[in-house]
Amino acid sequence: MRKLLALVLAVAMLLGVSATGWAQSPDGTYTKTVTAMQGPMTLEMTIKDGKIEEVRVTDEVETPGIGSVAAKAIPERIQREQSVSVDVVTGATFTSLIIMGTVQEMLKEAGLDVASFKKEAEKPAPEDKTLDADVVIVGGGGAGLASAVSAAKQGASVILIEKTGFLGGNSIVSGGIYNAPDPALQDKYTEKIAIEQMMEPAMAEAPVIEEHKALMEAVRSEYEAFKKTDKPLYDSPNWFALQTWNGGDKVAELKLVQTLANSALSGLEWLREMGMVFEDRVFHGAGSLYPRTHASIEPNGTGYIRTFVDTLDSMDNVQILMDTTGTSLVTQDGRVTGVLAKGKDGSLITLNAKKGVILTTGGFAGNVKLRQEYCEGDKWPDLGPQIPTSNVSGVTGDGIFMARDVGADLVNMDQIQLLHCCNPKTGATYDITSVSMSNVFINKNGERFVREDGRRDVMSKAIIQQPDGIMYILFSADLAPDASQAKTLGGQSLQYYLDNKLSGYEMGETLAELAGKLGIPAANLEKTISDYNGYVESGNDPLGRLSFSGKIQTGPYYAYPRSPAVHHTMGGVRIDESARALDKDGAPIPGLYCAGEITGNIHGGNRLGGNAIVDFTVFGRIAGESVVADNQ
Repeated sequence: MRKLLALVLAVAMLLGVSATGWAQSPDGTYTKTVTAMQGPMTLEMTIKDGKIEEVRVTDEVETPGIGSVAAKAIPERIQREQSVSVDVVTGATFTSLIIMGTVQEMLKEAGLDVASFKKEAEKPAPEDKTLDADVVIVGGGGAGLASAVSAAKQGASVILIEKTGFLGGNSIVSGGIYNAPDPALQDKYTEKIAIEQMMEPAMAEAPVIEEHKALMEAVRSEYEAFKKTDKPLYDSPNWFALQTWNGGDKVAELKLVQTLANSALSGLEWLREMGMVFEDRVFHGAGSLYPRTHASIEPNGTGYIRTFVDTLDSMDNVQILMDTTGTSLVTQDGRVTGVLAKGKDGSLITLNAKKGVILTTGGFAGNVKLRQEYCEGDKWPDLGPQIPTSNVSGVTGDGIFMARDVGADLVNMDQIQLLHCCNPKTGATYDITSVSMSNVFINKNGERFVREDGRRDVMSKAIIQQPDGIMYILFSADLAPDASQAKTLGGQSLQYYLDNKLSGYEMGETLAELAGKLGIPAANLEKTISDYNGYVESGNDPLGRLSFSGKIQTGPYYAYPRSPAVHHTMGGVRIDESARALDKDGAPIPGLYCAGEITGNIHGGNRLGGNAIVDFTVFGRIAGESVVADNQ
């Protein structure tokens, strides 16, 4: 850790550190701005009587729910322990070390003896322990928290363990979008969409199984009835299920896809009942294939995690253990009866589960070794370390193999998804301006090259083939009339990114000016946008776009670079409609349930954008209900 801290300090000095407000004597308030994980961070420290009276981060753009946790916790630890050698927030190490290193520099410039502030607090010796509950949940992401709420609402006692120092997992860095047919909002939909053109290829698909034929017939019947109404937008759980199954190349199990689609709206209402707030609209989310997407008003996926945590905080039958890593499942007479785990201090924790265990540890898109072993092939020939990931560091596929070791069947392990709209350097998505998600994609020649409302895998493969493997998302004041009000998924304004020159954002009053800043031919860009506006007007796009968000014709114009990053693994543990883990013969493994990205038979060969949160909400809720109902 000391070597890493020294490196962080060196990096901060190279990137440039500004300091203001220095006093001649040690006592006083000091301020310093540094470059942290995601951008500028300002710290304020008050010294009184030669001691640290207060440390706080006054401004930061760290990842909501992860770096922001460290921005709050590390100053508190420094102040409490009077030391810059405190425990990092697991999963937010860089941000933690930046804060500690910056405080160390501030102490030095205040003329204090830094060595006296490097003492590590004495820690008690590791102590093994055994805990009992009705339900034990491994993984504190969206699926784990949903399962905990669901099981606790059934009256079960719950212990949830999380290996990092924050709750949320990949769910907290998601785009925060949720797909569900929602007549109340869809009846207000006004954007242009070619419904007939979307229906034709879906209905031309040859039925694969009898259930597929029945689903197509249901959609056909519903659509014929819809055409006799004056409603603007057809949708239903059947149409949602058909698009999801087709969009995943029919690799998933249709009955699970239908469970997802049929329960999506009730899951949305369940979230709303717990205090989750969504924007008052539906739209066509990136890679979602249809305008049924709902957006949280809170940054990224933080609203979902806050909603679950607030609900759990109001209960007295739930215990959450942070920095606790599940290592294996305990079985007795063929039944899963508990979990062995390790604490941050190395202690062994035995967790006995009277009713059952729910695994919600996520996928393995961030685990380079596993994704290369299982997923490299014709579709994705290179998934090596040079390809960034949108995943948080703690999601590495652990639970998949815990389940395998007690006989669970692993399916579709070769199926992995790249997300097309990630930061080219970090793989992050928090810096996407939400209004721009499905606007125009431009390559370095100033040309469109793929339909922007298509499948994520198709868009990602198309971007990889462009010059330097990147694209620019281009939008205008037509969608963002006020740059100070247009927000990124992480909650910062578009203007903030422009002012601080973050994530490659550029602005031009004209398309020619923007082209100059991007280094692309102005004439090409102007023609591309002129042609695109014509396609919006006619509703006929040569690249096949079917859903339009309006013309691009009013400056200023904005653009920022994006490229694919490894995002989601669709393979994992096979489950049934009750979220019970199945063995190779298709029989449930007594006492074992799974929900979220750890599962492998819901999304198929390509996950639709906006379906991951539906997945963890629907199947997390089901897992919590099933583990109680099955074991009364």
